[in-house]
Amino acid sequence: MTANAKSVHAELAHVIDAMPLVDHHAHSLLRPPLAEGDLLDALTQAEHAADRAAVFDSQLGFALSRHCAPALGLAAFADAAEYLAARDRLGFDEATRRLLRVSGIRTYLIDDGHAPERLLHDAELEQLAGERVRSHRIMRLETLAESVMAHAASGMDFVERLPVALERAAASAVGFKTIAAYRGGLALAAAKPTTAELTDAATAWFAASAGAAATGRGTRDPGASARLTDRMIIAHLAWWAMERGAVLQVHVGFGDPDLRLDRADPFLLQPFIAATQHTGGRLALLHCYPYVREAGMLAHLYPHVHLDAGLALAQVGANADTLVRETLDLAPFSKVLFSTDAWGVPERVLLGARAWRDATARVLAAYVADHGWPVDEAIRVAELIAWRNAEALYGRVFIEH
Repeated sequence: MTANAKSVHAELAHVIDAMPLVDHHAHSLLRPPLAEGDLLDALTQAEHAADRAAVFDSQLGFALSRHCAPALGLAAFADAAEYLAARDRLGFDEATRRLLRVSGIRTYLIDDGHAPERLLHDAELEQLAGERVRSHRIMRLETLAESVMAHAASGMDFVERLPVALERAAASAVGFKTIAAYRGGLALAAAKPTTAELTDAATAWFAASAGAAATGRGTRDPGASARLTDRMIIAHLAWWAMERGAVLQVHVGFGDPDLRLDRADPFLLQPFIAATQHTGGRLALLHCYPYVREAGMLAHLYPHVHLDAGLALAQVGANADTLVRETLDLAPFSKVLFSTDAWGVPERVLLGARAWRDATARVLAAYVADHGWPVDEAIRVAELIAWRNAEALYGRVFIEH
């Protein structure tokens, strides 16, 4: 790297480090007490982290030792035993405060659809994250539908209750999310399901649900429902969000063990994307790895498609530059968003923010040094991704200076 390139990188890194961030897709944190196994499990996407080495001897583990250890008062690259001991010594609240506040994230859009009973309430998260930090709700559509079915008396009753529940959720949410990739795949219907199709699907789901098991008097056990996997109902929910003009977040690519990666390719969404481009709704393709370029192509082709590379950024550690660069290949810069997809532990919050800041500074510095970009334009692009695009997409003021 030439002296000029080093100077450009230093300037961009300084400015990007100071930028507030809007994490447009995250989850809350596990409640204390937090056992070592809980921490290790939450740091990875694996169902169960086998041991410390499985976590710490990885790209994520090296990034954690480099960036999280100093936040806890340790030298960079402290070993696993030192790190875990420092965490215990500081206690849950202090360790969490330190890790969250170093991230520079000022606004979280929270999806609590996964194990909400184990997580901190939004107000608790905000208090730990800092005085000026705020959170907003992203409503997971499948979870909402399951709660409606749990209290429905029939498939038709579900169909009648669902619009009321959706509108009630819309009053307090800044956007919606579908995990269709986990529930049968992203090949959503390119035509809105008819009322008859929805009713038939709801009737079949009602009959198959765990709550359909008879009680001693032959009546339905209230409050129970099966996991929603019916693609017709999921398509109906997605179409509802799009026709309402909402932001619909869609999980794409890398995820947990119960996800089939071949069903999480965003190109499977293309017929649905094409059919919904004039509805007024907007799509935010989440995470996208290893389909970042495919998602970027869709954002290039369709005016209502946006993307991020959040989940994988921290996981790939020193290789995060590749993901950041791929988000900037084809997608207009006004359609690229920042997220962490952090769940469970504050380390994932800090690592997501740190990976994005460092990789973005390096990538943009190369554009300036090697391709003649004006420094001011590189800073503008970083600021778009850091928070301005999220404010434009969700129609809220998230950052108050």
